[in-house]
Amino acid sequence: MHRLLFLLFLVTLVGCGYQRLDRRPRSSAWMVKGETIRIASFRNHTPRLGLEEPFRKALENRIVAASPWTLLPQSGASRWVLQATLEKYELRPLGLSLGNAQSKGSAGTASRVEVVIVVSVQLLNGQTGAVAISRPKLTFSNQYRIDQNFASFDNRELQVVETLADDFAESFLTQLLEGSD
Repeated sequence: MHRLLFLLFLVTLVGCGYQRLDRRPRSSAWMVKGETIRIASFRNHTPRLGLEEPFRKALENRIVAASPWTLLPQSGASRWVLQATLEKYELRPLGLSLGNAQSKGSAGTASRVEVVIVVSVQLLNGQTGAVAISRPKLTFSNQYRIDQNFASFDNRELQVVETLADDFAESFLTQLLEGSD
């Protein structure tokens, strides 16, 4: 009886179109194993200085760990070039804790903050410069709890940016590796 149920389950899986992504044929030109790729300098159009470094590092780590490409230094000639622009970095206060009634000058402070980062990315043919794939305005955000003092967020801001950078790198490479263009 158990064998029959298991066999019926397998037939259902085969019939429903289930297919593992790692076994799917790859038709995208950029999916050739062993091709070379380099990451061009990130452009940072935000007021937050140094924002491009964690994003670049996250993308490098993801390429090395989970892509078919060989990562080359920025100055090297490669088959593919990733080019990115950081377009927006915004902190939005969300929750408000009310000020102290005893102090007239006491105002409310943010109890939560949302960090929003917008990045545009292009994969270019390293030999012709033609755009192979473009992902404009990828938006990443997350909410974070703030202690009594908003300045406490400054201490965690790098950690927050690194988390969003990793989310960006994972999302972008997943789209590429799954062949969605």
